[in-house]
Amino acid sequence: MLRLIHNQTVLGPILIDDIDDGLPNKTVHRLGSMADPDHYARDGYAIKDKQKCYIPYYKPGNQTVQGYIDIRETERVTHSSGKGKIDGMRRAGLIQVVQFVKTDLAVPVLTNAQLDVPGAGDLTITGTKLLSLTPDISTVILTGAGAVVLTMTQILAAGGVAAFTDTSIVIPAALVPGITAPGTAAQVNADDKNSNAFNVV
Repeated sequence: MLRLIHNQTVLGPILIDDIDDGLPNKTVHRLGSMADPDHYARDGYAIKDKQKCYIPYYKPGNQTVQGYIDIRETERVTHSSGKGKIDGMRRAGLIQVVQFVKTDLAVPVLTNAQLDVPGAGDLTITGTKLLSLTPDISTVILTGAGAVVLTMTQILAAGGVAAFTDTSIVIPAALVPGITAPGTAAQVNADDKNSNAFNVV
C-alpha cells in the first residue's frame, strides 16, 4: 500500500490522473439485457471515464492534519510512483509518499499504564501499535481522576523524560498532575482507532 500525503504547498486538492486502473468507471452502463443485473461495463475500458483520484488538502473532518489517500500498489500505481505523476509530484515537493502494509493500521493495544515511572508523578504506558502512520497523530486519553487528552506533539514538546514510540509512551508529571492509581484509566487513539482502556496502577 502507498499513502500519498498532501504537503500543503499548493491550495486545494491534488489530482493524480495516471493510476485509474484500480478505480471504478465513473458511470455504470448497462450492456444490452435489461433483465441481467450483471451486465454492466467493468473496470479497464480505456474509452470509459474513470472516477478522478484526488489527494485532499486536509484530512476530512480534521483540518489540523494534512490530507492523504491510501492506494493499492497496482502495476500502474507502481509505474506512477517510479517515474510517473506520483514520482514527479514527490520530486516537486507537492506530496510525500509512504509505503506501508495493512498491519501498520492495526488497533492499538495497551498492556500497562504505570504511575510514578520513571519518576514521581510520571506516567508510562506500554503496548503495541501506539504510533499512527504519518500524517495522523496519536492521542492519549486519560479518564477519571485527572482526565485529560494529550496529543503525541504535546507530550514530546514537554521535553525531559517525555517519549512516544510504537510500544511505549512516557508522559511527564507536569502534564498529568491530577491522575491517581487507582482512579485513572488510560487509552490510546492511533490511526483513528481506540485501544482498550487500562486502569493506571
